[in-house]
Amino acid sequence: MKRLLFLATLSALVWTGKSQTAVVTDSLAHLSPLGETPDWSRLDPYQHTITKAAFLHQWESNYRDKEGSAPTPLVTVLEDRVRIVKQFKRPDDVYELRFSESPNPSGPSRTWRGAQDLPPYPSPERPLEGLRIAIDPGHIGGEWAKMEHRWLFIPKDPAAVASQSSPGSGPVAEGDSVLLVAKLLQAKLAHLGATAMLVRSQPLPVTAKRPRDFVEKARASGNFPPGATMENNAALASAAERLFYLSDEIRARSRKINDKLKPDLALCLHINAEPWGDPLKPQFVAANHVHLLINGCYSDAEIAFDDQRFELFLRLLQGFHPEEVAMATTVATVMAEATGLPSYAYTGPNARRTQISEYVWSRNLLATRLYACPVLFFEPYVMNNEVVYSRMQAGHYQGVREILGMPRPSIYEEYAAAVANGVSAHFRNHRRQFPKDSAPAQP
Repeated sequence: MKRLLFLATLSALVWTGKSQTAVVTDSLAHLSPLGETPDWSRLDPYQHTITKAAFLHQWESNYRDKEGSAPTPLVTVLEDRVRIVKQFKRPDDVYELRFSESPNPSGPSRTWRGAQDLPPYPSPERPLEGLRIAIDPGHIGGEWAKMEHRWLFIPKDPAAVASQSSPGSGPVAEGDSVLLVAKLLQAKLAHLGATAMLVRSQPLPVTAKRPRDFVEKARASGNFPPGATMENNAALASAAERLFYLSDEIRARSRKINDKLKPDLALCLHINAEPWGDPLKPQFVAANHVHLLINGCYSDAEIAFDDQRFELFLRLLQGFHPEEVAMATTVATVMAEATGLPSYAYTGPNARRTQISEYVWSRNLLATRLYACPVLFFEPYVMNNEVVYSRMQAGHYQGVREILGMPRPSIYEEYAAAVANGVSAHFRNHRRQFPKDSAPAQP
């Protein structure tokens, strides 16, 4: 599974988040890369808004990394409240969230709307009327694709490896490919009535920062020799680059989504990959599959980070999981039918299959954790599968073309249509519709 190596390396790059203006608590913080010391008072509005039974259901069935996980000393569930350690290095400093006795408590207002919160939609053709959707094309693409390790070139002529060119073919980059999907998807969702907004519309970073801005943070996270620079130390350069594209870029997108776009739903578009061996001589693989991710499956090591522990409870209390799992189940079913692909199956502890769909998995990713709305994270296709690679090289086209001996539609059109059809199916199934004799007039 892609990014496992990068995520494992990133997890080791934990820094304290200290600055010249740091307060006392910052020196005690145990944070993710570029994470911020949490403000636990943000949970105050959720006091007495969730029953113990509802809390335990979400905690045990989704947010823990596996069923029957041993209790963590950082979270203690009592009869009328849950005690959460606020600072890993100070286990006596706790936040207490008190349960509600009512099975249907009224919590604070939220910035996003689920299917049941929206007014009735006017016609079957526009089930997404009034819905705000953020489309997040994963990675960056362009000149950044090689840095991200999301760039692949397998030439038809093996002699072209050195020159990285081959007649009738070229490299593929995930960031560029999903940007094309995003633009096609934006038009389809708008046609269905949604206000569809791109988180990025070009193969450029959303963050204004660049890898060089993270050299000192990277230096503080590792054992680098005195005088090491990005120019003379490849390991330091790589560490700074990872902080840039694996952390700061996603955090910049979360700020744009949460503070500016304020959507009801975020769709994170990716294309999967399997290990392809030597970067200079990559190999095709037979595997090809599809799956969707929603937030969940926090390991004890992840819960130990003060910011991740806080963000977990913020998501749980805001009620994202029921909306995410219902929507992901419908969308995954549509995507499986459209692509004809089997589900990907995680074999490690970093993901947990939902009980409803074999295609939907819970996983704790930075985007699914930080975006303040329900998030669907898409991982269809395997870009180093020969059929997928050839379809990506073919670009976008109408109708079908013969690719590797078979007529096939544009992979970009197939991807965008499956997402749009899946999302619209969910809202048709769960949102009220105006009766025909009382529907508002169409413009």
